[in-house]
Amino acid sequence: MAPQQRRTGQAGQSIVILAISMAVILAATAVVLDGGNAMAQQRGTQNATDAAALAGAVVIGQQFSGALKSDTDVLSAVSNAFANNGTIMGTTYYVDFSMNQVGTVGDGGAIPATASGVEANGTRSFNTLLAGIIGQPNWTAGATATALAGEWEGGCSAADGCGTLPVVYSIPIITCDGTNRPLRVGGVYTSIGDPSQATADNESIVPLCTTGPGGVGWIDMPGCSGNLSQQIWPPCSSGFTLPTWLHTSSGNPNNVENVINSHYAGTIILIPMFDSTCRDVPSSGLPADCTDPGNGNNLYYHIPQVAPFLLDHAYIQGNNNPECNQAPGQPLVGGNGSTSCFKGWFVNEMLQGQVGQFTPCDPNTQNCSLPVIGTQLVR
Repeated sequence: MAPQQRRTGQAGQSIVILAISMAVILAATAVVLDGGNAMAQQRGTQNATDAAALAGAVVIGQQFSGALKSDTDVLSAVSNAFANNGTIMGTTYYVDFSMNQVGTVGDGGAIPATASGVEANGTRSFNTLLAGIIGQPNWTAGATATALAGEWEGGCSAADGCGTLPVVYSIPIITCDGTNRPLRVGGVYTSIGDPSQATADNESIVPLCTTGPGGVGWIDMPGCSGNLSQQIWPPCSSGFTLPTWLHTSSGNPNNVENVINSHYAGTIILIPMFDSTCRDVPSSGLPADCTDPGNGNNLYYHIPQVAPFLLDHAYIQGNNNPECNQAPGQPLVGGNGSTSCFKGWFVNEMLQGQVGQFTPCDPNTQNCSLPVIGTQLVR
């Protein structure tokens, strides 16, 4: 072969090698750039789907709390969550508490009677940056999420934003008679849908009685140390799972009025609710196994639920009978019974955390107290 021919052949081979090398480099660059973009799009799609599932579960939770809701409300909540997060809504289902599909969101009519949550499915299509050179100009990210609504069972920690006061209310609420002894009040206190509905006419008065466990007790919060005032602010609870037993706290409640009002008045706080007391914690943790319900101080309180409470004002200096026996708020404590009380509103606030299956209560046959409804992302 002549020298000129060899040079021409080598040049041609170099061009082919260069072209292959460039293709490999572009493909590798496409994997890096488009792969990173795909991961970001996948995270965004998953976040949008999580939000949509929770939005649908919130509507179901609102129905558990007594609100009139339908499939239209669930569809609106889910579709808005997807739209606000730039994601296309796929077929979305109602699920029962075991996460079995029991209907399709958007079919119209009533929410299925066995529905406890929503399984949301979403997709997001996006243009690639360099993958188009290998015939892939568009990719699609998909995600699924399931959220449930039910009776809230788990308290999160103060570090996660849960403000739980070291005080317990009774189930049902107890008011005080003229000798400062607890007097049980039937029925359930008024609950409002949200803080905007709070008025002087629907405000509640929750009294403190001095004889027996009464209607209110001061407790030690899990994970907290120091005296009562130091447990109130800054909030320190590490959270707890319901039901549980919480012990009486030491300290003088007459010295904590200012710290409560200065930090919590006008805000929603979580109040543990107790249904029984015991001198010592039963080994099984069940109220029925308590041999000594106790009286006075140094008791354990059995906590089956919590209540969101919008605090108006705490009157706990020990000489507030006029304030606790007059409007705003009801029921009035009457006589000389209570010298201290909390005023505010029980709120149907939707909490996030561990939830259990919601069980409807028939007020005609049972002593009902409205459970706190929460939502839980379980994807």
